[in-house]
Amino acid sequence: MKFIQKAVIKKDNKFLVLSRSSDASYFPEHWDFPGGKLEPREDPKKGVEREVMEETALRVKVKDVLGIYEMDLEKEGKSLPHNFTVYSTELLGGKVIISKEHTDFKWATKKEILGLKTEPYVKLFFEENS
Repeated sequence: MKFIQKAVIKKDNKFLVLSRSSDASYFPEHWDFPGGKLEPREDPKKGVEREVMEETALRVKVKDVLGIYEMDLEKEGKSLPHNFTVYSTELLGGKVIISKEHTDFKWATKKEILGLKTEPYVKLFFEENS
């Protein structure tokens, strides 16, 4: 199972989403929350804070788990189980500068995000957190 940690970053009732590059391993050109895989033995909250900094240049403090979503994702004809843990955050500062993993970012409302091509767990998150 692959464990992926994601951050919900809100500002002025809008959520930060990033557009994955066209060469992403999973869901190229889909919109997603910032985050990623942990380093070996890395604390999950510290790992999310690191990933957010690497992907967006924003400083956040990770708060609580908002949801855990397990799903099988297809890659090269194989089904691989994934676990997405989504955390609430407090935005501490910085200006969004996206990494090479992404091609764009936007601050969007829930309604706007649900109209985008997103990773499947994003829709599940909004269904649970209306």
